[in-house]
Amino acid sequence: MIFFAIMAGAGRALHLNSKEEIELISRIKNRDEQALELFYDKYNKLLFSLVLSIVKRREEAEDVLQELFTKIWEKAHTYNEKQGSVYSWVVTMSRNKAIDRIRSRRYKSAMKEATDNESPYDHIESEVQNPLDQTILNERAGYVQEALNSIPKEQRQVIMVAYFQGMTQSEISVELDLPLGTVKSRMRDGMMKLKKILQDSIN
Repeated sequence: MIFFAIMAGAGRALHLNSKEEIELISRIKNRDEQALELFYDKYNKLLFSLVLSIVKRREEAEDVLQELFTKIWEKAHTYNEKQGSVYSWVVTMSRNKAIDRIRSRRYKSAMKEATDNESPYDHIESEVQNPLDQTILNERAGYVQEALNSIPKEQRQVIMVAYFQGMTQSEISVELDLPLGTVKSRMRDGMMKLKKILQDSIN
């Protein structure tokens, strides 16, 4: 996902690993359960908010979060400091787990029963503002939030649907009832503006 790559890149540019994070990951690699508990204390609120903004249901988010920290315990040895910060690593993993959940057959069935009469995009603007402000775009990525607020609403909308729902451009076209060409142009123009704004901010 282009948008997420830009966000992760901004995270790397704005946040270098702290000694604490590197130490915790190293200890988790060595099967230190206390280190995992400390890591959980550091990141659970951030990651829960991110997951919740994607899956929309608290019970689903709690389940995904539990799976996520199990995966962190199991996959800590795969983390490579040269490829990015711990922050970017856990945020990427969180988003992927949340997207996997909303694409599962069980989740789709449950959501259909709960939301037959309500579109998940009725409140798209609030999704643009609140999850970003409360989750992955904390003080380390405030530049991204400012950049998103600087681009036109219609461009921001397709970008946010792509990010939070993990949809392709064709799927967005169907979901938002927009011509595919319109989705592509809005996505392209919005991403170009975001990239320039973020580069200017970071530099």
